Amino acid sequence: MQPQTLASATMLLYIEGLFNLVRGQALFVVGVIMFPAAWAIANNKRWGWRLGVGAAALSVLIRLAWYGLASPMNLAFALLFPVVLLALLLHPQSREHQKIWFE
Repeated sequence: MQPQTLASATMLLYIEGLFNLVRGQALFVVGVIMFPAAWAIANNKRWGWRLGVGAAALSVLIRLAWYGLASPMNLAFALLFPVVLLALLLHPQSREHQKIWFE
């Protein structure tokens, strides 16, 4: 049984990965990376957590590069899910769980 933060992050990885598949070439690659990360987290693999953190961070950086600071409202909406995903993965409960229980 995983903590709520990690379970929510796993579901959000699947959902965000699916949406990233249709958002352009750079996010397509990130979306493809999110699926094995979500599967591995669901199966208690430490490499999946690391891959998920990397994919979420990369998603944030790509969106920052695309939108810049010229349009703050568009940037805020574009960053909403990737930042929440990154926060869920890096939450202390998620980090502790993966340190103790993941292989």
